[in-house]
Amino acid sequence: MHPILSNRRTLSLYLAIWLFVGLLIEIPFIYSYRSQWGAFLLSDIPLNIFFAFICLSSYYLCRIFPIKTTQWYNLLSMFFATACIAAGVELFIGYGWVKAIDSLQIAPFIAPMYEQWIAGIYSLLVLIFLLIASMHYVIIGFERSNESERQTFELKLLAQDAELRALRAQIDPHFLFNSLNSISALTTSDPAKARTMVILLAEFFRNSLDLGTKNRISLTEELSLIDKFLTIEQIRFGSRLQVQQDIEQKTLECRIPPLLLQPLIENAVHHGISQLLEGGTITLRTQLHNNRLNITIKNPFDPDYVPKKGTGLGVKNVRSRIQTLYGNEGRIDIEKKDNIFSVEFSFPVKDSDT
Repeated sequence: MHPILSNRRTLSLYLAIWLFVGLLIEIPFIYSYRSQWGAFLLSDIPLNIFFAFICLSSYYLCRIFPIKTTQWYNLLSMFFATACIAAGVELFIGYGWVKAIDSLQIAPFIAPMYEQWIAGIYSLLVLIFLLIASMHYVIIGFERSNESERQTFELKLLAQDAELRALRAQIDPHFLFNSLNSISALTTSDPAKARTMVILLAEFFRNSLDLGTKNRISLTEELSLIDKFLTIEQIRFGSRLQVQQDIEQKTLECRIPPLLLQPLIENAVHHGISQLLEGGTITLRTQLHNNRLNITIKNPFDPDYVPKKGTGLGVKNVRSRIQTLYGNEGRIDIEKKDNIFSVEFSFPVKDSDT
């Protein structure tokens, strides 16, 4: 549908402009022929509005004949011919309308005055039609640009959604493989603990699968899942695994992507604490500042430890998810200093996410 006709506000503005310009043109006539000003307004205002609608028809020609694929001489001749026809229709109807007004005898006849200006009026109508047609090409250009941007945005969202689904799909097997390794290590040294760990693991996976189906969860829910994971791991490591949490109260209700922190905590255990004979402490800190959630995870590590090929999925996964979800507004920094491995990341949270 025509972009002007489909919007009442735009149509009202379009007609108001025509009315305003028409009244400006009438001012010299009204001043020169004061006895006939009423007849001039009665004849010209309806005809101006009528021609305004005639000019809107050029939009459909512009759609049929794109400026990029139509030869310029064909385009020019087609629109000039159409403008001449539109101006002719306007003059034909206009002359009949003026004669009808003269028949009412509300003022001295005005038809003879229009007749002496017929050529100039006709040329002006042709020019106006061509200008409106040019305006329609500009409107179509904006429409196509907006449509292209909309399609690009939709494709980007689809790509992001597919990427996030793939990243999520990587998480559960990663949890499972590492947890099964832990259980395997306990089956020979402490079967009772291994059985307890299997029960806790089933509960952990039940919760993780439930949270993994959501787009956003509260930080409280994520921390609850982490506590379950650490409970499982402390069965294996005992006092070697210590946890220190510095959680700012106002961050607890922040909405975050599910299973975002858990892979990092898992990395801290399996690539940090498990490689140290004396174990160590995992530190988790959260802060909310200027509508940005800042999270830091630190753990000691063995500088001589060489990770196996294919490890490091947790950090890579979190980095990819933050980049996909938050773009340039998301940040993640990794630092190894004084035998401490640190992951610090932040991203914006909306008021509705807190």
